[in-house]
Amino acid sequence: MKKIITLIIVICFASCEQKKEENRGPLEGVWERTGTIVFKNNLSVDTIPMSNDRFQTKIFTKNHAIWLGNGKNLDSLGKDRNPGGGIYSKQYSVTDGVLTEFLTSGSDNLENWFKSSLEKDENGNYPISFKVVINESYYYQMWELDSLGNGNAELYKRVE
Repeated sequence: MKKIITLIIVICFASCEQKKEENRGPLEGVWERTGTIVFKNNLSVDTIPMSNDRFQTKIFTKNHAIWLGNGKNLDSLGKDRNPGGGIYSKQYSVTDGVLTEFLTSGSDNLENWFKSSLEKDENGNYPISFKVVINESYYYQMWELDSLGNGNAELYKRVE
């Protein structure tokens, strides 16, 4: 009888874990930017690692996303001129290899940037889209790729 009960408990735990993984979206989790991929003619030609004095982290839940970043930019007196910042999205979507984040708020410098650079949608959000390639451990989002396939992508590693 103990063996049957133990087997039932193991099956329940295993099936619960599988359901949890199946319901998880491709980006749900915590991602740390590890570098920049350089593209020429739609081919990656180099990957430049992030310097140790900078960080960028993205956190995706089922519906929400937040980006946090900072880096040192010291002036001649040793004062850091980079205030860092964050951007919050109440919603995001991944469809046909395109990540769209609907930006809603952020730290002063970043909120000013997206409100002056992006157009507001009918819901009052500021959508921004990136072509993405996602796997379980890494993803990258292409940034400013021109019509010839030249540009960059932000490379992120899953940390949780």
